[in-house]
Amino acid sequence: MRGIHGWAVFVVSLLSAPAVAQRPESKKTTIESKSPAPAVTARASTSDDEASLEPMVDPATLDPKIPPPDSIIGHAIGADAVRYEPMVRYLKALDDASPLVTLTTYAESHEGRPLYVLTITSEANHAKLDRIKTDNAKLSDPRLLSSAAEANAIVDALPGVAWLAYSIHGDELSSTDAAIQVAYQLAAGTDDQTRRLRDQLVIHIDPLMNPDGRERYLGQLEQLNGKMPNPDFQALQHGGLWSAGRGNHYLFDLNRDWLMQVHPETRGRATAILDWHPHLLVDSHEMGPLDTYLFDPPRDPHNVNLPPHNLAWRRKFSGEQAKALDRYGWSYYTREWYEEWYPGYTNAWANLLGAVGILYEQAGVDGYAVTQATGRLLTYREAVHHHVVSSLTNLESLRANRSELLRDLVEDRKWAVDADRSGKEVLLIRPPTDKPRIERFLDLLSRHRIEYGMASAPFTAREITDVWGSPHDSQEFPAGTLIVRAAQPHRRLLMAMLQFDPHMSTAFLHEERKELENNRGTKVYDTTAWNLCMAYGLDAAWANSIDEPAMSSFAPPGGAWPQKKPAYGYVIDGGGSQIYAALAKLFLSECRVRVASKPFTIQGRDFEPGALLLRNHENGDLEQRIRAATESLGLDVVGMDTALSENGPDLGGQQFPLLVAPRIAIASQWPFMSTSFGAIWHLLDVRTSIRVSPFNAQNIGMMDLRRYNVIVLPDSWSPPALGSILNEATRGKLRSWIEAGGTLIAVGGSAAFIAGKDSGLGSVRLRHDVFDKLAEYDDALKRERSARRVTVNPDAVWGSGKVEATSASSETVPAPDTAAGTKPKPAGESTGSPKDGAAGGKDTEALTREDAWKRLFSPRGAFVRALLNTEHWLCFHASLDRLEPIELPVLIAGSSALVSKPPVNTPARLASAPDLRLSGLLWPEARERWGDTAYATVERVGDGQIILFASDPFFRGYTEGSGRMLLNALFLAPGCGTSQPVPW
Repeated sequence: MRGIHGWAVFVVSLLSAPAVAQRPESKKTTIESKSPAPAVTARASTSDDEASLEPMVDPATLDPKIPPPDSIIGHAIGADAVRYEPMVRYLKALDDASPLVTLTTYAESHEGRPLYVLTITSEANHAKLDRIKTDNAKLSDPRLLSSAAEANAIVDALPGVAWLAYSIHGDELSSTDAAIQVAYQLAAGTDDQTRRLRDQLVIHIDPLMNPDGRERYLGQLEQLNGKMPNPDFQALQHGGLWSAGRGNHYLFDLNRDWLMQVHPETRGRATAILDWHPHLLVDSHEMGPLDTYLFDPPRDPHNVNLPPHNLAWRRKFSGEQAKALDRYGWSYYTREWYEEWYPGYTNAWANLLGAVGILYEQAGVDGYAVTQATGRLLTYREAVHHHVVSSLTNLESLRANRSELLRDLVEDRKWAVDADRSGKEVLLIRPPTDKPRIERFLDLLSRHRIEYGMASAPFTAREITDVWGSPHDSQEFPAGTLIVRAAQPHRRLLMAMLQFDPHMSTAFLHEERKELENNRGTKVYDTTAWNLCMAYGLDAAWANSIDEPAMSSFAPPGGAWPQKKPAYGYVIDGGGSQIYAALAKLFLSECRVRVASKPFTIQGRDFEPGALLLRNHENGDLEQRIRAATESLGLDVVGMDTALSENGPDLGGQQFPLLVAPRIAIASQWPFMSTSFGAIWHLLDVRTSIRVSPFNAQNIGMMDLRRYNVIVLPDSWSPPALGSILNEATRGKLRSWIEAGGTLIAVGGSAAFIAGKDSGLGSVRLRHDVFDKLAEYDDALKRERSARRVTVNPDAVWGSGKVEATSASSETVPAPDTAAGTKPKPAGESTGSPKDGAAGGKDTEALTREDAWKRLFSPRGAFVRALLNTEHWLCFHASLDRLEPIELPVLIAGSSALVSKPPVNTPARLASAPDLRLSGLLWPEARERWGDTAYATVERVGDGQIILFASDPFFRGYTEGSGRMLLNALFLAPGCGTSQPVPW
């Protein structure tokens, strides 16, 4: 289209090779899939490639008053990967040298590095930036427009707004260098095309979204690089060490943090972007070194909430980008593995906000060069060059199509705020016991600029579907209910975040099934479920209409303090999740803390299990220590003048076990998933402020484990690989530590390893290892259900001796194959196994073959229903504040279904197959494998215990509901589940 081909005069062409096989590990088949760990050498050798030192832009078209990058960063763009400090110096130099440039700090990383955005536009636009921002905000919220005439006038005059975002993964290097070159071109270019871009666009360049990760990675590669640069992509200097640089300081994948906004980098960036409402957002990445270059549009499945015009615009931008790359003979492709079902990526989030969000994926060469399959050397400079050409081309596409694109945006936002056209749905969330959890949820909504209110009086809602997928004609909702109306400017993002169960297209399901049945693997790139209400464990429902209640604002939790010093001690309500931060402080001040294992009523107040008790006579002077631990956390502290309860256990009895301060160690390094490790580390270090010891798991055989009473094994990429670290000798050492009173917590793949039949560490098993004993597990499941729903027939007890079945064991419960149209089976056969242990008369070998087939359909991330035993300390305050049944949505992935039977406790068990799925893709085969299996188990081993979670309970740092089970495991387990020696 117009102006595209002109960029050729600015850029020196580099030879390019055809596409070859994608880097094998670049697109993992787990939820935490990543473009693999690339690397960057400290300094590339360019003596044999003089062309690589030539400028990318014709010097005759550049303003000599603007400093070129090499004058500040010390080398030509593409000759080496730029470090953070030289990058900042160059950004500041541009800001100082040109009235066309403004440098702004929008956030600070965990390690204290400022994050910058460089705004480049004409002097005339700079003089009215505030007006441009205000007018653009009006287009994004038509309620602010006075008339259609005002809208048309703004569209005619408003510059296009672009946000170019680079290097959110710190080990994907070429983007930041490209950002510097693009900034130089836009600031210094004197040619007509560059002038038009500055005149008609406001361009924000976000050159390095993850400085902590990049600096960690570059530091690693500097240490690993030798004197002779090595283009072998398998060499260590092309991969870095375990944590590499993909994630931020806490090893989170920031490109998956847009919905959750757990980290300061995302929060600051999202605020800046939402302030500007950009019309184009570019998200620049790298992928495997044997690949070429990928960009928009994505293939199916597409998120169902994308604007109708969005994909058409992305195809248009893509076509013009392809033409620009064709002029250099460069290889590229679109679609293939790139899909956009999960809405939490950078560009996916932007597309839901009305921007044209575009992804780049460049074959990574890690700051130097790699030898590709054809023998051709792909250089770092060429990788940078691809991004530069693509960025400038996309800017020209925005300039050329600005007016039409803005009109589409306005029409879509008009639709979004018009309830008669877009729908009157209302999300309703009943007030939870855990007020800090809802406070974090509301803070998240506010960060996304989603509007909400609180009902100040009860009201009625109609045509309801609750979070469990159950319909209701009408229901009453109490005062304090959160009300979120779908009809608002960010409707599409709101629905993508909070819609319970979006469905993929039938066409995609057919394609996915075909791939799986032909053993070619899944086409799903990321998790298929992410609903925030389910993740936060909130009692939510969507309604089509509600009575209009009076509204009020949310009142943050405020703690109460006793009026006088109590005679007996203090009770702290445990409902709020800030209780763990308080516990950390209480342990640090050497308080003796007890926890209620049963509900009780005292001094006219009801307390649930999980409430904390501190007795005066066990602690000495408590007042100042409790104040210091609780006053900033909004906790209710109640003074107790007596130990005598009105109901439930008395405070001096045995139902208040003494807690033991946790001394926590977390395993790190290969083969653990850095993201799982990072989420747990962040939870403890930032959220609860308790000391924690990360350790290299490969050294466990030489460690003194007695220093710790809790050891956490995060999720693992490969349970078999874990066996090379936890070998027979190491497992023996670990078992001795557990038997001496330690608590071992294993998550996901690590739990699967512990449950393996050869680990020797516990009696929980993988389902596919015990086909010959399934009848035993079915009988145990029947007794477990009976114990959860006990009924008594007095006539059977005191009468003639004729016993009538009255317990839950006699009830008919759904079986996994009910979904296939067969009749329900009696309880005890719910796994599909008859009493002889061979399902359907099949022998163990046949079952093993069938299970291997079913594992092809394992979930990539789906929310399912878990049934909780809230009498067990692991589940204290983890449910949705419902009566019966006590349930919680949990996220599962993979094929490692766990089975358990007494003496193992199973505080959280997944529902039967027909009732299992809540959100996300879960094939019938996966329902059958996961139905009735264990989600969380607690097993006593000697004086210690093993706690297993079948899937990561704190996935990406936002699954707050199941996350409370993890917190209970970390903080309560040493006192509740082990035997500790009495002090000397």
